[in-house]
Amino acid sequence: MVRKTTVRAASIAAISAWLALSTGAAVAQNSDAEALFNEAERLEAAGQLPEACDAFEASNRIEPRAGTLVRLGQCREKQGRIVSAWTAYKDALTRVKDPKKKKVAEARVKELEPTLSFLTISVPDESRVDGLVVKRNDVVLDPALWNRAVPVDGGSYTIAGSAPGHEAWQTTVEVATTGDKVAIEVPKFPEIKSLVTTPTGPEPGRKPEQVVPEVPPDDGGSPSMFTGKRKLALGLGVVGLAAIGGGAVLGMQASSLEDDAFALCPDPAVPCSDAAEAQDLSDQAADRALFANIAYGVGGAAIVGAAVLWFTGGPAKPSRVAVAPRLAPGYSGVTVRVGF
Repeated sequence: MVRKTTVRAASIAAISAWLALSTGAAVAQNSDAEALFNEAERLEAAGQLPEACDAFEASNRIEPRAGTLVRLGQCREKQGRIVSAWTAYKDALTRVKDPKKKKVAEARVKELEPTLSFLTISVPDESRVDGLVVKRNDVVLDPALWNRAVPVDGGSYTIAGSAPGHEAWQTTVEVATTGDKVAIEVPKFPEIKSLVTTPTGPEPGRKPEQVVPEVPPDDGGSPSMFTGKRKLALGLGVVGLAAIGGGAVLGMQASSLEDDAFALCPDPAVPCSDAAEAQDLSDQAADRALFANIAYGVGGAAIVGAAVLWFTGGPAKPSRVAVAPRLAPGYSGVTVRVGF
């Protein structure tokens, strides 16, 4: 273990020496990126590794460069964040054009890869409820990373899971800096049970009040809506409708007889051989028209009367009186409830 650490330190020192010779080429062209790069070098020289690494990373975000990524990898490696260093070196390989820089990045990737630590977060089928969210150190973990060994830096990780309508779950795991393989399984999430209110007991030394349940008076059931008046209204309504129907029939007959009389003698001023028959038909038409009008009047009056009887003949609402005794320490009495 001491030999491996010594070799790694020697490798980092060699990279530092090589990068020192090519600082001019590694400095970002963008003024902001260059300022951050220079600040990162100053912080690294002062031993402030976390701040230095963050500055290298910020410089690379502004202007991605292979040289900056190599320096970031070196800084993360000194910091003990092996996976972050390995990732920076691999990113440098996607941008590097200088054969010397490429050789350095490839060597670091090859040396660090066997020492990586992995964390597997398993989510079995029985744990996959609707709306499930799994987080690693408060960062939502993409479902594509579930059940996969993911390279991570050494340290403490808080794994949490939550889903609507289910109890939340959380645990913490420790991952070693190098060569560790940790697996954690997300359990089945129990559903949240409905809250049940526990009844509180009486005050100490006091007897609970005794209340006898009310017993409503027996009113024989709800009264029927078809009272005597309403039954009479229904009968009167039927009579009214029949009268109007009869009036309509008589009216049509009167009109037909009048048409027949007109067909026999169209012009009263001109003598007609069928005058007697025409007059008879006309008289019949007049009689039936009279009866039709009488039937209309009777039918209309009957319907109006039926409506009045129906709306005024509804069932009466009887008053309701309920009496309940109440007993408690120090007094007794009754409760009377009256409804109308």
